[in-house]
Amino acid sequence: MGEQDQAVCKQCLNSIPRGAHLCSRCNSYQDWRSWFSVSSTVLALLTALASVLGIATPAVITVLHSPRSNAILQSPSLDGTTLRVVAVNRGDASASLNFARIDGEYLAGATKVRLRNDSDAIIPPGSKLLTFDIVPLLDEKQSYDESLEAMTAVISKKPLPTTSVLIGLTQSNGETSVLRFVLDDEDMFHLLRGNADRCSSVEKPNFTNGCVGNGTPAEKRAPSRSSVAAPAR
Repeated sequence: MGEQDQAVCKQCLNSIPRGAHLCSRCNSYQDWRSWFSVSSTVLALLTALASVLGIATPAVITVLHSPRSNAILQSPSLDGTTLRVVAVNRGDASASLNFARIDGEYLAGATKVRLRNDSDAIIPPGSKLLTFDIVPLLDEKQSYDESLEAMTAVISKKPLPTTSVLIGLTQSNGETSVLRFVLDDEDMFHLLRGNADRCSSVEKPNFTNGCVGNGTPAEKRAPSRSSVAAPAR
């Protein structure tokens, strides 16, 4: 075979027939596959490196990453004196509630917005439903009378003074935000009527359960329905 019919192996420089795809001496490819030629030792090292990286990478990320909450409050809804809010935390640390209160001129500032379950003040990653009880100081008669005023405002389209519920939220890094839920006149009607119904079953009004009245003398307050004696038969 003439020299013009010979070529040199790209790996071991052995003489091979021109146009051969595989060297008969070192078994290395001579075509495009020669660019991907990797020894078994190198391949084993690469495999071991990939395994180590697969194990170490999560640990490194954990060390470098600082857990942080990403919580929001949304979808507030009022049912009588019960306020429900959805808390969604898309982070990987817990957020917390730091206050809930009434803001406005129509209801007294002493009106309580009380989280029903104290454990719900911590908002872990995920979503949860928060339930608040709104406890005005108005007694049964005052609540009923003012619910009529709210109904009149709805019908006449002359709005009552703006009243809002404010709920404060604190992220894990200390950042704070406030959800403002504005109560419209229909909300106020249902809230006041619901409070009238609630006060009707309160035997001993106090500042914890509300229904003490907003300054009306006790002798002029309407008695609760539970305290009215049943008529003799």
